Amino acid sequence: MVKRIFVIFAMTIGLMVSADQSYARPTELPPSNDRTDVVYVSENVVTLVDYINNKADIVDLQTKITTNISDGSNTILDVKVIKNPQKIVLLQKGNGNKISKTVFSFSGNLISKTEIALENAGDKIRWVAPTGTTNERIMVQSNNSFSLYQYPWTKPSVSYNAKIVDVGYESVSVMDWEFEGYPNLAIKYHAQGIMRDDYFVKMVNLYSKNEASLKDFNSDFLIKTSGNYLAALSSYTYQAIPGNVIRPSANDSQKVFRVINKSTTKETASIKEVFKQDGDISGWKTELINGQVFVGDLLEHTWSLFSQEGAILLKKQDWPKNGATKFLYYNLKSQTAYFLDYSSGEISIMEKPSKK
Repeated sequence: MVKRIFVIFAMTIGLMVSADQSYARPTELPPSNDRTDVVYVSENVVTLVDYINNKADIVDLQTKITTNISDGSNTILDVKVIKNPQKIVLLQKGNGNKISKTVFSFSGNLISKTEIALENAGDKIRWVAPTGTTNERIMVQSNNSFSLYQYPWTKPSVSYNAKIVDVGYESVSVMDWEFEGYPNLAIKYHAQGIMRDDYFVKMVNLYSKNEASLKDFNSDFLIKTSGNYLAALSSYTYQAIPGNVIRPSANDSQKVFRVINKSTTKETASIKEVFKQDGDISGWKTELINGQVFVGDLLEHTWSLFSQEGAILLKKQDWPKNGATKFLYYNLKSQTAYFLDYSSGEISIMEKPSKK
């Protein structure tokens, strides 16, 4: 009798522990193309940043070898690649206002790991590599406030208030921003009014305090920075909306990509394409990877490739899985394009030789 009670007790405890472990075990959510960033590392090597599951993986596109470099489920704040010396810098959220900074080789070997304690960890962070006699820096956004920190991280060396009050809108809020090095800061705003959503960029020189706004956008867009240039790239899916809401016209040529000089705030190059509106899904998708501009046609399931200066590299290529895959890189030597396929719920790399 006593033995039976002991067995029942042990089984009950075992089930409780098993259930507790099952509950505590983190469950990955299905990753998505739209919530995954592609960071170019070197030829045929990229880092994929899955913001849904807070995962960063170095992927060799040819061997298909994947190396995870993120730490658990801690929020990924930024990923940067340094060419000389070759390093990948990963910033993740730590405890309180602490930031975990981990440095890896291009092959994924751990080089160093440190913690940085900031006065305010804010909402969004960009890490800036050291240059010359200037140490590494961290730009922190907190609502409308931007603060630039450097060692010993106790107080910002530069601050900027990005708040905009425009009586023509109900609200104007910071939606995104890019900062690669002092003094140029690019801020994307979302302005909301009655039956109206507008997007624009403000270029700010934090040293001279000069500002310039670029407002000729007819849809939402992404901004990416490289050296002294800012790239603005749009993606759009046609869908049913009220007739008086501004949206891209399928009859017009769409400026899907543009390059803006940070110093002069002038546009130096652009890419324009025409897209038909038909069926349930039509429109376009634009990506920028290491100077290669991918433009996908959602209706025709084709894609074209351009240089950042607007030169045509490839036209009307077949988009794998009818556009359900994400462009990663095109190898000019082997004339092979690489795509990310998430249909299995995990990273899968597809190769697609280009056609003439």
